Amino acid sequence: MNSQPSTPGQTRLLELLDQWGLPKEAVAGLVGRHTLVRYPKRSPLFLQGSPADVVFVVFNGLVKIYCPGADGNRILVHLAGPGDLIGYADFLDSNRQRSQMFEAHALTSCSVALFTRQHVLKTLRGSDPAVLVGFLESLNGFWSSVVHRYAVYLSMSLRERLQMVLADLGARFGVHDARGVLLTPELSQEELAEMIGSSRPMVSKLLSEMAQRAMIACQGRHYILLRGSGLEVAPRWPNPAFSRPVVDNMGEGGLRAPVPAERSGGHFPGRLSDRADRAA
Repeated sequence: MNSQPSTPGQTRLLELLDQWGLPKEAVAGLVGRHTLVRYPKRSPLFLQGSPADVVFVVFNGLVKIYCPGADGNRILVHLAGPGDLIGYADFLDSNRQRSQMFEAHALTSCSVALFTRQHVLKTLRGSDPAVLVGFLESLNGFWSSVVHRYAVYLSMSLRERLQMVLADLGARFGVHDARGVLLTPELSQEELAEMIGSSRPMVSKLLSEMAQRAMIACQGRHYILLRGSGLEVAPRWPNPAFSRPVVDNMGEGGLRAPVPAERSGGHFPGRLSDRADRAA
């Protein structure tokens, strides 16, 4: 990889590793050896149960991370963008081999860097023990923040989940314009339903209500989070590594005040009962 990052994904990867306390020589040794693979739209990157011998980093494009269910349904756990790590969650199968916990599919055409776990472990083994301790602390903070998001998300109604999903998408993949924040990903109502653990008719109902309340508008296959709705405000996560600035085309210099932490949510869905659907 070139010394000067050429994509937002490369830049954010280097920032993340720096935040995790890895020295520059270790970072250079780690990211300097990767295989760049391009995936067409809707193609699978890996399936549940595949060998977990590589870690993926999205350089360009968007990738959907699914959790398959025993009944054949899938939960859309996360929408990964440039700089996001995927394929790191694994389990030991019956043969004591590490296998992928989730599955990943390209939402758009994307470029993804593949790092072998063998190379990652070799690089970490050569690091100073104090560096490794700091790295483990960062990993613990990372996983703790993920668990916190999941716990908060499960306490929300479907309406709150959808609002927080849209706000999070706006913070990560939004572009400011005169009306508010334009969501660049093209997401269907089925995909939004997968994100909040609901049905497509329920999402359609909630979106209609939000449009009537002047919270959102549609532009073709894109959603706009209207100014003054509160959705154009970035959610606050305990771990700043989850936060991402919105590109501001209006020259207003960044985001507004964050949503209080107790009202934040995430992309962790959970299949709810009909009673929960009615509670939306």
